[in-house]
Amino acid sequence: MYPVFETQDFYPLSQLYHDSGLEVKPSHDTPPGTLAMLRCEDPETGRLLAAATLQTRAVHYFVLAHLAVVPDLRGTGLGARLLALAEDRARELGAREIWLVGKVPDFYARYQWHTVAREDAPPISRCLTCEQFQVDCFPSIMKKTL
Repeated sequence: MYPVFETQDFYPLSQLYHDSGLEVKPSHDTPPGTLAMLRCEDPETGRLLAAATLQTRAVHYFVLAHLAVVPDLRGTGLGARLLALAEDRARELGAREIWLVGKVPDFYARYQWHTVAREDAPPISRCLTCEQFQVDCFPSIMKKTL
């Protein structure tokens, strides 16, 4: 099993997110509101295998801002493990619920995340006001009670 640890270096995570098709530009600057960044790597090679970023947005909403796994390890349980660790970290920080805008809603639904109508969601993402939302881009706004 690959180790997961917190990191302060957003740049390699941002590259993985970008390469995975998330709307993240590679950057050395940690996004505002970032509470924790989780990194999973191969201890022998140092290769980044998966990552997750937990943020707070819109004053007090906890958000799983990003979660990505390298393509050759998808379906191995690594994403589920990282998701559980991010949820645990949110609980440690006092969250009672956590939000996300997910491109793969079926994945999250397996772990008791529920889709929320756009009009019922808090302002946690630019997706909510994007002209392409539900036109060319079809993510789901989701919430989980912790």
